[in-house]
Amino acid sequence: MSENSISRRKFIQVGGISLLGAAMYSGHKVFATPTNIPFKPIRFAVISDPHLDIKGKNGVKMSAVSVECLRETIKDINQEPELAFVLVAGDLLQDGEWENALVAKNLLDQLLMPYYIICGNHDFKPIPEKQRDGFHYMSVEEFGKFFNGHGFDNTGKRYYAQQILPGLRLIGLDSCLPNEPEKWGGILPEEQLTWLDKQLTNHANELNLIFIHHSIIRWSTSELLGGPKQWFCIDNDDEVKNLLSNHAQAIPMVINGHRHIGLNLKEVNGVNYFTLPSTNSHPLRYSVFTLSNQSVAWKTPMVTIAETVHWRARQNLLNNKYWRQTQFKARNVVNDSAVLQFYENNQMMFGSIKISP
Repeated sequence: MSENSISRRKFIQVGGISLLGAAMYSGHKVFATPTNIPFKPIRFAVISDPHLDIKGKNGVKMSAVSVECLRETIKDINQEPELAFVLVAGDLLQDGEWENALVAKNLLDQLLMPYYIICGNHDFKPIPEKQRDGFHYMSVEEFGKFFNGHGFDNTGKRYYAQQILPGLRLIGLDSCLPNEPEKWGGILPEEQLTWLDKQLTNHANELNLIFIHHSIIRWSTSELLGGPKQWFCIDNDDEVKNLLSNHAQAIPMVINGHRHIGLNLKEVNGVNYFTLPSTNSHPLRYSVFTLSNQSVAWKTPMVTIAETVHWRARQNLLNNKYWRQTQFKARNVVNDSAVLQFYENNQMMFGSIKISP
């Protein structure tokens, strides 16, 4: 690694934070009571929505540099001390391309720790209008088989539970709708809800870390039912939140990707819901967490890539009317500031929460 690349890496991870005006968030939101099985604090990273595309063009999704973004993210994660595992929160691919999957897996296999993956709505064969010459497309079943051993197993199910260590389990959920490829939203079907309820009941004395691609929280008014961005959230969000609330003592946090905004957090009935940033769109970040029986802490470093790429991603976001909130579609200083506040959420780049006594 060159001296210049080290300098850029440190600038973006450390110096760049002061330029963004990031602040530390701390609180005492209830997310679980201490479990009967204590464990030492464990650190893990999350990569969300890389949308890797070997033939892509830059837009809001920075497809032309998506391979580099994932490669640099993996390099940085490998330099993090004492990481136990990595989660990939869906939309690893641009649109379910075999060629992109081969490159993505080659990069992920360079991680120095185990990684677990769930399917996103872009990880299987899309509608014909989105299929491109020169690519071959995988089914959602083939995606699971291709990443067998990274959460997925030989059962063919796209959801799973994994024992990380005594007292801590990982639950990966599948909210995708492969039989409705024109719909990029999601739902947790009854079969999966029954399975999830049983998992949480049978392991109530442990912490269960849950991750899912689609949001369970509607983070803006545009995402309300009937709104233009309603499909960022699963259709049966209220039903799922009610189920999880019944097991709040066993759930430290629920993680999702899909929304492409800076880390945000909302507590609902004792459960903390985290939405995480994409490595592929502004603000181009990944996430690192430290979890114990008593607390969770986090940081969301910027992807170590040229500053001009970060600037271009920011401009592409501001110039795209669809990705702007409905009330801020017009370009002006006030609206641009509101859009950036929503997507960057810099005050949450670092933070921690503890269990209230």
